[in-house]
Amino acid sequence: MTGLGLDEDAEAVYQAALRRPRWRVAELARYLDRPEPAVGTVVERLRADGLLVTSAEQAASVRAVEPCLALPALAASRVWGLSAGVTRPQAAAIARFIAQHEQSAAAEPESGGLDAIGSLVERLIAGARHEVVLLSPLHRPGSFEFSTLIAEAVLRRGAVLRCLWRTELVRQHSLAAYANWLRARGAQPRVVPTLPINAVLVDRSVAVVLRERGAVVNRTAATVAPLCALADQLWARGTTVYGGATPQPAGQAPRHRRVLRLLAEGLTDDAIARQVGVSVRTVRNDMAAAMVSLDARSRFQAGVRAAQLGLL
Repeated sequence: MTGLGLDEDAEAVYQAALRRPRWRVAELARYLDRPEPAVGTVVERLRADGLLVTSAEQAASVRAVEPCLALPALAASRVWGLSAGVTRPQAAAIARFIAQHEQSAAAEPESGGLDAIGSLVERLIAGARHEVVLLSPLHRPGSFEFSTLIAEAVLRRGAVLRCLWRTELVRQHSLAAYANWLRARGAQPRVVPTLPINAVLVDRSVAVVLRERGAVVNRTAATVAPLCALADQLWARGTTVYGGATPQPAGQAPRHRRVLRLLAEGLTDDAIARQVGVSVRTVRNDMAAAMVSLDARSRFQAGVRAAQLGLL
């Protein structure tokens, strides 16, 4: 095991899955020379952990989520309160694995299927610092536009997430539930009657425009700026999607992350407790739990490792 937070079987399946755009369970089993039922069980565990998702092109196949998105999310889910027998992710090992994968990752495709485009978008969004805009006129099962993993990655970094859909999409039960899920996290989606473009805008510096065949990646200001202006206009005209969940204030991270972030900024326990609205004892308990899960010997080291994992 290499410290990714996976057992030996799960790590073998995940590494194999990264070698091709998509796999059927039977194909993975043959590739790994392992029994298909055993591989199928591991695949379901990796789905639950967010490392594999259903292919957007073949419903019976799975696609590996990019390590830069999946592994920090896995680490974030395990930082607080690891149960017995669960493998602890190691920040340095995750960073090393991501760097090695990035070196071998495919170049930005101007053509290719939805799975290749999904992997590209995951890599771009994993580096977002300020804002991600998703303009989605269509809903395709397995496509990245409605991924909770992507949404969580953006929000975990404290970036703004703006999702704009065509009005008729929210009539679908799964989309209505997803809208409610977003709203509960302070990322309230909007809808417009018509949406002339299918695109992803990252930090107003990169735009991925999806077309019938493949996608075009734009990085020049002359191309990206008009797309951002169009997105702003559409957003201003959009209608907020309301649901039953109580929205979390925009930019409000869960308490544990706020405690780590404020500690990294140099605040004392008393100051953190006042800002977060909890007792000093709660702050210290949070920090003790983080140090154990991050395998840190000091609070400073816990902050550094949390930053390496994208938890701040």
